[in-house]
Amino acid sequence: MKKIIVMKNLILLLVTAFLMISCMEEDNWLKDNMEETGRSYPNISDFEIVNEKDEYQEGETVELDLLFWSEDPVKEIVLKDSVVNQSSQQVYSKWGYEEASFSEASQTDSLRIEYTIPTVPNDPSDINLEVQVVNENGLSMNNIDTDNFAAGPINIRVIK
Repeated sequence: MKKIIVMKNLILLLVTAFLMISCMEEDNWLKDNMEETGRSYPNISDFEIVNEKDEYQEGETVELDLLFWSEDPVKEIVLKDSVVNQSSQQVYSKWGYEEASFSEASQTDSLRIEYTIPTVPNDPSDINLEVQVVNENGLSMNNIDTDNFAAGPINIRVIK
């Protein structure tokens, strides 16, 4: 009989301890070490060549179409180019947000960019193009790092 009373008390003690432990707040490292800033990255929906061809000539103008949007104000849009296996990437040109226009069809901001193909050292050569949208808050996104497959890298094949 005494054994049954001890067992009941032990079970009651264990249940009470379990209930008390379950009421304790669990540590949340992410919540404790994260601060909401209200800042957001720009988004690149699409970046493509209008009327794309297989090969281009030096000096030819290529029209690019950039579709993007941002919740925060955009500071600038930067186009960088690099000839594959040559010098490092260089800034080709910069545009302000005011040069973009709203596209009803895609519900994004649209910027048409005219890119003139430079003189290349070899025949044929490949040029990689990268566009970067920079917000006033300092956050930026480029077409290489975006998660959208439609805005991936642009490679242009140039022949002399």
